Amino acid sequence: MDAAGLKAKIKAKVKKDAVLSLAVFLAAVSSFYSLPKASYIDFGVLGVLLALMLVVAGLKEVRFLDWLAIEALNLCRSRRQVALALVGISFFASMFVTNDVALLTFVPLAMIIGRMLKMDMARVVIIQTMAANLGSMLLPTGNPQNLFLFAAFSFTPWDFFKVMLLPTLASALLLTILVCRRRDRAIRIALPPLPRPRKSLLLLYLSLLFLNIAAVLRFLPKELIIPLTMVTVLIADRRLFARVDYGLLITFTAFFIFIGNISHTGLVRYLQDNVLNSGTGTYAAGLLASQFISNVPAAMLLAGLTKAGGALLLGVNIGGLGTLIASMASVISYKLFAQEHPYHAGTYLRMFLYYNFGCLLLLGALGYGVLRLTA
Repeated sequence: MDAAGLKAKIKAKVKKDAVLSLAVFLAAVSSFYSLPKASYIDFGVLGVLLALMLVVAGLKEVRFLDWLAIEALNLCRSRRQVALALVGISFFASMFVTNDVALLTFVPLAMIIGRMLKMDMARVVIIQTMAANLGSMLLPTGNPQNLFLFAAFSFTPWDFFKVMLLPTLASALLLTILVCRRRDRAIRIALPPLPRPRKSLLLLYLSLLFLNIAAVLRFLPKELIIPLTMVTVLIADRRLFARVDYGLLITFTAFFIFIGNISHTGLVRYLQDNVLNSGTGTYAAGLLASQFISNVPAAMLLAGLTKAGGALLLGVNIGGLGTLIASMASVISYKLFAQEHPYHAGTYLRMFLYYNFGCLLLLGALGYGVLRLTA
């Protein structure tokens, strides 16, 4: 490969995974000023993340989520019911299999239904996207920032749910109102049914999922559950190891190194003393930083600068609303929609910003109220 070809390949890779590239760049540059240490890396978080990705890959392999969604959609008898089913299943599934996986599964299904019913699905996909981002708030396993923050601040399950339960319930109500605002119309839908997932494999992967959730919540020792998961998957279907997003693991590792490298610098001490020395400042920083660099890197960068873990947890989760890059899951939905409807991508983006910033204002105010109540 010539130099031009290599340069183009590197540029394409950087563009495809900008967060990974940013993390590696920050880790590399900061290592010139401070020698990185292995102790900076939280191998427990990386192990849990790997185990969860293996289990979710197994559930995708048996097509459990696709089967579940199609069964639910075939029961729908109106457009409103279809929208509620798509939004609802995205909301609840994201709690267990992450917002990214929920959208990669259910947005293409929404596109198929749109073609069948000659129905404009832009609004539904946008609300689906918000549902996946907001539903994933409730559990530490719902998204990468929750998994990281749960470990970084040593939350108890009760402390975590105390912060996130009310915003999650309010989000469910808000999403329902958004779906039900539009006029309804009766339809007939008949999606080709999928074969039932193989029961033995489905039970195996669901059992592993709940064991890993219990390990994250510290009800079970992760030192036992992580190796158990890896050995079980290796026996059941070793191909799943090839379907893990190792880029996410590298991203986490790079951010761990960067945070460790800068943890004792003057800039960090200034931010700690003047910006992130209160819950309100940390909450606002989480909301704002998410709009520009996405909520996962925002959570990891700010975690080392504040002691207000609950405020940061609220800020980066609610901060997943707003701009398209506030949550990388939103980028997934946009790309899927733009591939199907390239001439309506601009309309989608304008509608996306309208709904997201409207909900960001409402839930942002609610989050501030929760912060004051739990302070």
